[in-house]
Order: sequence, then C-alpha cells, then structure tokens
Amino acid sequence: MWVPQALDESGPIYRALADALVGDIREGRLEEGERLPTVRALADGIGVTVGTVLRAYALAERRGFVSREAGRGTFVRAAGGRLAEDGDGTEGPVDLSRNEPPHIGLDATLRRALLGLARDGALGGLLEYGEAAGSARHRAGLAGWLGSRGLAADPADMVITGGAQQGLTIAMGALAAPGDAVLVEAYSYPGIRNLARFFGLRVVPVEMDGDGLLPDALDEACRVASPRLLYCMPHAHNPTACTYTQERRRAIAACAERHDLAIVEDDVNLRDGPRNQTPIAAMAPDRTLYISSLSKIVAPGLRVGVVVAPPALYDAVLAANQTTSWMPPPLMAELACRWIADGTAGELAAERLKISRALQAEAADHLAGIAYRADPDNSHLWIPLPVPWQADEFAARAREAGVIVSPSSVFAMVEPSREPAIRVCLSNLAGSRLGPALDTLAGLIAQRPAPARFQM
Repeated sequence: MWVPQALDESGPIYRALADALVGDIREGRLEEGERLPTVRALADGIGVTVGTVLRAYALAERRGFVSREAGRGTFVRAAGGRLAEDGDGTEGPVDLSRNEPPHIGLDATLRRALLGLARDGALGGLLEYGEAAGSARHRAGLAGWLGSRGLAADPADMVITGGAQQGLTIAMGALAAPGDAVLVEAYSYPGIRNLARFFGLRVVPVEMDGDGLLPDALDEACRVASPRLLYCMPHAHNPTACTYTQERRRAIAACAERHDLAIVEDDVNLRDGPRNQTPIAAMAPDRTLYISSLSKIVAPGLRVGVVVAPPALYDAVLAANQTTSWMPPPLMAELACRWIADGTAGELAAERLKISRALQAEAADHLAGIAYRADPDNSHLWIPLPVPWQADEFAARAREAGVIVSPSSVFAMVEPSREPAIRVCLSNLAGSRLGPALDTLAGLIAQRPAPARFQM
C-alpha cells in the first residue's frame, strides 16, 4: 500500500499529502493505472482523518495526476495533466507565447459543482432572462471576492460581465466617443489597440518604468492630448510584469483628478491576497472603472467578470452591457459564486499561485545571470534584449530553435518599438521541456544576431 515517505507539516496536511502523492507519481514510484489505497485505509495507515485524505485525493485529481472512479477507487493517471496542444506537447515547438494561467485539471471539480447545483436548487431561473447587471445575490457574492483583492465594492455599483474582455469593451463604449484620445501604457495589452480601432479612438502611449506609468509623462500627455480616459494594468502588468508601487498609484490618481481624467483599471492577474496593494479605484473611486475577472485566477473558461463603476457612470456602463450581451449568463455566475462561497475558488487560486512560483523558480535557475522582470505570483516574464538584438529578429530565431515567444513589437503602442524585449509565458504544460526551452533562450541572448542578407 502506498504511504507518503514524509509530510511537510508547515501547512495544511491535506495539501502536504497531495504534494507527496504527486511527487511520487512524478518520480515514477507510482505507475500509470496503479490503484491507490482506499480513503479509509490511507487515513488509518498514516493517522489522519478520512476528510483529510478525501481532500488530498481531490486536490491531486484537480492537478490531473489521479482519477477517481465510482465503485472502483482512485488510480494514477498517465501524464499528470491534460495533453498539451498547439505545440506544447512532446513534439514540435514549445509555445511560451500564450498568457494563460497554470493548468489545473478541473474535470472532477466541475462535475461535483454541477451535481451539487442539480441537487440543491431550482434550475429553471438560471436559463431565463435576468437582470442586466446580474442578480443582486451574484453581485453580493462577487463583491466579497473583490474584497479579498483589496477593493471594498458596493454590489449596487457592480455590473457582472462575460469576462474582463467584455468589461473592457463596455468601458470603452461607455466612456469614450469616436475621435477621443485614450492614454495607454507604452507597452500594453494588444486587445486595447483593437478596441480603440473598433470605437474610432486615438491611442496615446505614455512612458513607463519598472514602477509603472511615469507621473510626469502622464501629466504631459494630459496637457497635450486632452484625453478622455486612461487604461492601465497596475498589477502584474501585461506584458512587462511590473507592479505599480503605492506611491505611483497615488500619483496617477492625483494626476487624473487634476485633469478630470477617467481611469479604466484592469486587475485580472493572480496575487496572494491584497499584498499591500491598494487598487487605484480605492484611491480615486469617483473616476475609476475597475475591471476584474475569474478567468486567470480560478478557471479560464469561467467567463465571469465584473465592472465596478462610480455612480455617475453606472447607467452608461449598464447600457453598454445591455448593448453587448443584454445580461451576464446566470448559470455561469451561479457556478462562480458557489465556488467563491464554498472555498473552491480560493483553493484553485492557491494552487495556481503555487504552480506559478514553482515555474518562476525554474526560470530563475535556467535564466541565471540574465536581467528580466517578473511578478512572483504570475507566470509571465519580460526580458529586455541586449544590443544589437531586435525583438522580431530574436523571436524568429527562437522559433527556428523550437521556442515560441512574443516580441515587444506585439505590445508596443507606438511604432517602432523602443525597447527590444520578449515576453515569455511559463507553462506547466511544457513539462520537462520548459527547462531546455529556457536554456535555448538564454543561449540566444548570449549570442550576437547573425548578419542579415540585403540587396543593394
């Protein structure tokens, strides 16, 4: 009978037990298809409760390392996770260009949630037309979740959306008119550029450093461009991975106040609690639309987001929400709120944090001696390239060597890109191929680019 060789008792025992089980599967001490001890047998064998073993097995199943079959038992799975796609598997290039959260197997978690939903309540109302802002109960549940991220939100100021992308669409549609200027970070989420084109807006980039937007540059852009709004991502910025300091956030809020500037704050990335980070929305609540989502924190396919709007802007935001989707899907919001209430959302977030930190540690080992920026709770890196590398040229060479990354030109809001750099998204789907892929990037960075052919 399998028993763990040792347990780390510094944290929850069920998590330590799951870690030990996963470790033995990864080390080959347990083989694919091998049946694990019954819950009772393992609990008695190591002196813990049945509930502890149940939670450990459930966590290992969410990670994709075991499968539980009704009436038969718990068995070791093959690869410890889903088969990778689009070049992340055992063949082809290693794709480190996709900014996705660490993968967790969610089959069992979703199945239990849907069975519980079927048992516990009337389902018909979840398929009817609902409130445009989402039900009061769902908004209250999501307000509690936002509180864990450092924002005390009134449910009456909230609109539930189908993810953060819809939230951004709503914000742009509600706040700006064709021809208006929108301030953005010099390197930013590419979807903002598409939205600006869709709404006929002018994108005005603002310089930034490792602490976020430069207040003096923001002040100058406000004077010159007379913008309607600022879009920014203060936490684990995509793509540069910087997190704004508190001082920088206060300076941005003060600048917005001086210039009567609306702010769209995009806060979708993982973090371990508030982490002493006050959202700009809490500093400038009367002019900030705060957008968040569960996709990168709980589950990518859980398309539930939220916009928190100042009362003066709420009606415009609600009308934009009705225009784009009429209402948030009640069934999806119900699932999200159940997971928040029963602790599943918190457990999934904690698991993704743990995987992200392990990936960051692996990257630090393979990229030793190379300067790069990373947020400890997230899995993307920003690596400035040495002269004379250009970002597009480096990305092409990396692809030829079997590694796909994103060049800084993808994110540059002004052409040409001023800082040759690459964004690297660490993926646990790459498995044992991640280390060699990072070694390949490190080797290329240490080289000089080959001379390019040209014509007279």
